[in-house]
Amino acid sequence: MEQDAVIAVAEDILTRRYGGVQRLSDVTRLSGTGNAGVFRARVAHNPFLQHRSVVIKHAPETGYALDDAAFLREVVAYQFTTSLSSDVRPGPVLLGYDTAQRMLIISDSGDGDTLAAMLEVADQAQLVQIFRNLGTALGRMHAGTAGREEQFNVLFKRMTRSRTGAERIQQLRDRLLAHRIRLGLAMVEQAGIDIPNEVALTAANIQSRLLRGGVRAFTPFDLSPDNVLYTASGTQFLDYEWAGFRDATFDVAFVLAGFPLYISPQHYNEEASMAFIDAWLKEVADTWPLLKHEDTLQARITGALIGWALSSLSVLNPVALVEVVAGDDELAAEFESAGITVDDDVEEFDVDGARDVLRPSTQGPFTAAELMVREDLYEAFEALASYAGTGRDTAYLVISDFAHRVASRLR
Repeated sequence: MEQDAVIAVAEDILTRRYGGVQRLSDVTRLSGTGNAGVFRARVAHNPFLQHRSVVIKHAPETGYALDDAAFLREVVAYQFTTSLSSDVRPGPVLLGYDTAQRMLIISDSGDGDTLAAMLEVADQAQLVQIFRNLGTALGRMHAGTAGREEQFNVLFKRMTRSRTGAERIQQLRDRLLAHRIRLGLAMVEQAGIDIPNEVALTAANIQSRLLRGGVRAFTPFDLSPDNVLYTASGTQFLDYEWAGFRDATFDVAFVLAGFPLYISPQHYNEEASMAFIDAWLKEVADTWPLLKHEDTLQARITGALIGWALSSLSVLNPVALVEVVAGDDELAAEFESAGITVDDDVEEFDVDGARDVLRPSTQGPFTAAELMVREDLYEAFEALASYAGTGRDTAYLVISDFAHRVASRLR
């Protein structure tokens, strides 16, 4: 859909929602995810809509069922967060949407620096403060949304009820996150790297914890630095395509792991990481008193770090998902239950010319894409090694040694 057509649909949505005759002008295209078109526009002065500017996101269908399902999840997430009080709300307000046109309109967060931009130029003192502020913002979101999962689920069921197969596909998207952990562990084993029981048992446990149990709160789940915006009104978390209620320590681990699937200019930094954890814990300790126990906190964050490292390895695996599913009965059953045909309905992550990303450095040369993937995975496993190494129990030393061995394979 061309820009003029997108704006015309957005004006119609706002007019139906607020009345009057809504007009948008001074349209600017913003960066978006995938093939989505994202635009900022000024709202003509009128008594019906108080916002002076809005952001419009148009997410045309891709033909890939799992990717297309992200739009409904994002709408539900914005419905949920819009219902929260302003001191808890993690991002913009939903102003209108149309599922048939695959368009949503949210309030404009305004200009500000992204976390990505701030990390590019931060010195050590600034990095510590950035991470401390991020910990506080995350903690407030988690503490403010804990216990509200049923409210989110009601909205979700309402959105998917009338759409054939929509609920099953959404459930598959969630369960794939857990399967990725299991598949990543299998990749490590196939690469000839010994897996200690401490890692295998933790990986099995966190697959369950990701889907149910744990310390659960609302999370965008994709905390990529370019999706975190610092504005005059505070920290804003953007992009809710994977949002939902999950174990909140996965968000903590995502930051510590160097933002998996994103090449960060900053590697694991112990001082900044501890400042981040302390700030987050200060906000959530009353909500989840069990995290005040040092061993419990260490165990949960270490487990979540294992989850991110292994799942990142699986996501970046150049082997086509259709081949993985064909050789994995458990995963094949999931896709069949959701009515998904892998070779037709799933878009692959493409690493051009890549082979096994865990092959030793002596088996090079590596393409530029492979080197980028290996660097990202190295960051995740080195962060796991560093954080696990701070634990007092000998099990953490075993986990740390395992992570170091995987990281050394990537160097």
